Amino acid sequence: TVLQDLGFEVFAGDYLCIVGENGSGTSTLMKPILGLQMPISGRILTGDGLRKNEIGYLPQQTVVQKDFPASVREIVLSGCQGRCGSRPFYNREEKKLAADAMEKMQIAPLAKRCYRTLSGGQRKRVALAAALIHPADVLILDEPTNHLDSEMVVWLEDWPRRFKGGLAMVTHDRYFLERVVNHITELSRGKLYHYEANYSKYLELREQRAEMVEASERKRQSILRREIAWIQRGARARSTKQKAHIQRFEELRDQKGPEYDRNVELESIASRLGRTTVEVKDLCKAYGDKVLMKDFTYIFLKNDR
Repeated sequence: TVLQDLGFEVFAGDYLCIVGENGSGTSTLMKPILGLQMPISGRILTGDGLRKNEIGYLPQQTVVQKDFPASVREIVLSGCQGRCGSRPFYNREEKKLAADAMEKMQIAPLAKRCYRTLSGGQRKRVALAAALIHPADVLILDEPTNHLDSEMVVWLEDWPRRFKGGLAMVTHDRYFLERVVNHITELSRGKLYHYEANYSKYLELREQRAEMVEASERKRQSILRREIAWIQRGARARSTKQKAHIQRFEELRDQKGPEYDRNVELESIASRLGRTTVEVKDLCKAYGDKVLMKDFTYIFLKNDR
C-alpha cells in the first residue's frame, strides 16, 4: 500500500508543494486528479464548472513514441505534453505569455525540429512551456526545475504571480520552495502532514512535530515500564477491572514507536560556514570514445549562480 486515507485541497491562489522521499508516492498522489491513475477507493471533488481540460500538467518523465512526428512548436501550442489545458489562446496577453515562455525555455530555435529528436532535458522544457502557457484553473507540476538553468528558474519563480488559479507541485528544490510556495504538504510513510509555510518555516514546524512525537514516545515508554513491572508482580485477570488493565497494557505494548525518514533534505538555507560549497577537481567522464568532460575543475562559492 502506497497511499491510504489521504486528503488534501487546492484552492485558487494556493501555491502548494508536495515533498517526500524518493519512492514515497508524491508523483502517484498527483495522478488521480488528472485521471491518469484511478485510486482503489476515495473521492476526488472538483469545483463547479472545473473540467479536466482546465487542469494543466507537467509530468516528471516526458514519454514520446519512437515515430512521433510532431514539431516542437506543435507540441507547445497544442499543449499535448501537458495532457490537459488545450483551450486555444484567445487574447493578446496569453499570446505574449506563450512567446515569453518559449523564449525563456530556449525553445524558439528548436521550433522546426522533430520532437522525438530532442534530448531529455529539451523535452522537459518543451513540456514545461506547454503546461505553463495554456489557460488553466489548476496546474500540477512534477519537478518543474529539473533541466533548467539559473535564468530559467528565476523566470519560473516569478511566473506564479501572474497565475490566478491553484498550483500544486512536486519538487525538492529548496530555493524554489523558499521563494514560491505558501503551503507545503509532506508525504511520509503513507501519511500527509500539512504546513502553511514556505521552506524555512516548514523546517521549523517539522522539527516541532518531531519533538512532539518523541515526547509522546517517551511518555509511552515510561508508562509501559510501570505496566511491565505490574505484570511481572504476578497480576492475574481475576476481576473485570484487572482484565481491562491487562488489555490496556497489551494495546500499549503492541503500539509501534515512531519511524524516522532518512534526512534527505539539505540543511537550513539560512547560512553556511565559509565560502566554498562544492569543489570539483579533475573530473572526467566519457561514454566509449565520446568524451563529455576532461579534467574539469571548478570551485562553487556561496551565492554563485
